[in-house]
Amino acid sequence: MTEVPPHLLERSRLARQRMTGEGGDAPAGDGAAASAAATPAVASSAPAVKAPVEIIEAPPVIPSPMVVAAEARPKIPFWVVPVLIFLPIWGLMYAGTLERPPATGGLAFEGPIVYAANCAGCHGGGGGGGSGRALNGGAVVETFPDALGQIWWVANGSPASGVPYGNPNRLDGQRTSLSFNGNPMAGWAGSLSAEELVSAVYYERIEHGGQNADELEWMVEWVESAEFPEAFEGEYELPASEAEAIELLRLWTEEFNHEEEVAAG
Repeated sequence: MTEVPPHLLERSRLARQRMTGEGGDAPAGDGAAASAAATPAVASSAPAVKAPVEIIEAPPVIPSPMVVAAEARPKIPFWVVPVLIFLPIWGLMYAGTLERPPATGGLAFEGPIVYAANCAGCHGGGGGGGSGRALNGGAVVETFPDALGQIWWVANGSPASGVPYGNPNRLDGQRTSLSFNGNPMAGWAGSLSAEELVSAVYYERIEHGGQNADELEWMVEWVESAEFPEAFEGEYELPASEAEAIELLRLWTEEFNHEEEVAAG
């Protein structure tokens, strides 16, 4: 191994002194140590690296079924609001224009009730017949052109078997008692009041017979008069003979009409 000459080592030491500013006589090792001790430590300007923060997400909020239904429900259009405000007022105005039918009384009111309760069982709800003859299609008016004859028939029921009744000029011939399935017509004078009985006749002639109600206005006026009987019994019992009963009923109604004419005059 070649040994470094001492003069070269000295030259190198002096060069380091000039570069570092160290004292001249201090050995190289001691100068380096003193330089390191005299030089203050410089803090690093680089920022410290922080550990990443873990982000915890909140669990999703699940809405209740009522909230979901409310959000899905169609919204009311803005133009509906004034309509809803004025709807009760309109309803009251409309109700004021309506006419109430009479709650009780009157042939037009009582007729269908009496018929459904007492007549429909034999003659059918629509008058098409059953155990009793058909009334619809004008048959009842064709059989009894005069309503007084029908009142007698309903009040007294069927006469003896084979006795003719009703219109003698009927297209299919005059009808005779018990000629339909042998079933008799029950008399209703003892079961119905006179007003109930007349209301059933009134209803049958208009609803099933097709007769104009104006032609039967005399029945309405007769029933509303003070002279109208409570029942076709006692002194107001109708004769068994159809002709005699019609004559008596005609007398009652003509007498009533006469009194109305006198009162009006």
